Amino acid sequence: MMRLTKVELRRLYSRRLTSIALFGALAMIALMLFSAFQQAKPLSGPQLAAQRVQFDQMRKDWVANGAQHVQECLKSQTEAQKTNANANFRCDRLEPKWANWGKPKPQFADLMSTNLLGGSYLLAFIGFLIGAGFVAAEFSSGSMANWLTFEPRRMRVYFSKLVAAGLGLIPVVIALIALLTAGIWLIVGHFGSTAGVTAKEWGDLGEMAARSVVLVMAAAVAGAAMGALLRHTAAVIGVALGYLVLIEVVLRNALQGAQPWMLQLNFEGWLQHGTKYFINSCTTDSQGGYNCAGVEKLVSFGHSTTYLGLLVAILIGLAALAFRRRDVN
Repeated sequence: MMRLTKVELRRLYSRRLTSIALFGALAMIALMLFSAFQQAKPLSGPQLAAQRVQFDQMRKDWVANGAQHVQECLKSQTEAQKTNANANFRCDRLEPKWANWGKPKPQFADLMSTNLLGGSYLLAFIGFLIGAGFVAAEFSSGSMANWLTFEPRRMRVYFSKLVAAGLGLIPVVIALIALLTAGIWLIVGHFGSTAGVTAKEWGDLGEMAARSVVLVMAAAVAGAAMGALLRHTAAVIGVALGYLVLIEVVLRNALQGAQPWMLQLNFEGWLQHGTKYFINSCTTDSQGGYNCAGVEKLVSFGHSTTYLGLLVAILIGLAALAFRRRDVN
């Protein structure tokens, strides 16, 4: 098994799709660093002057109508609390203050966490694509049949490919995350200060980075299993994109109760060690008014771990059954 895995690792990195996908991942990290640079860059003189004009207008309106705004806010909060006792519209913070305007100095932990979360989604998709292409191309080209003449034990061949797809991306993902971390550290240090980063923040970011590596490994293994199941890279990509567009984008709002079973939310729950989401709860008051309020729900880390683990295990099992019983020609 070890010998087969080493062979598969060499084959993984010899594929053109792998090289193109890894180059795309590097370009993606570069774009994320450019975006972080733009986000951290302070406002220019004209931008600051324009914000000052807007603030002065809001301050003038507050002096004239501030008390009325507070009363309206409190009234809306009272109505919302009929359906959600924890509703808080922060009516005591409506007064505009210049200290809350402008652009705050970048904080390394916040900026890194945001970029690591978004980058993990994209790296997971790239890992899925590499895994799918790595296995599916061997069926399309006919090389799988040739390979099985040298090693007829199909399950050894199958699992060696899955292990290679998962392990092969570990050093690449670690290097890309390290590059992202170093880049954001330099950006924050240039426009602000990194002196306030605590040991706890470093620990949280390190754990999140480790979970990101595991997520990409799982995505690559799932992609390899899908490649063995569907046997065409285009078919795997079509199924993946169809799910993302139809379920995660189009039907997500219509299927609010099903959100805990959607991939994106469970990715977030895994990466952030638990996450929250909101559903709309609407009621009709005594005057016939229609009131809606967002109700906060929790997706635990355990839920996301179990959901994603079972999903990958089911894909591996189905693909193993198909690979063992179906003709490879």
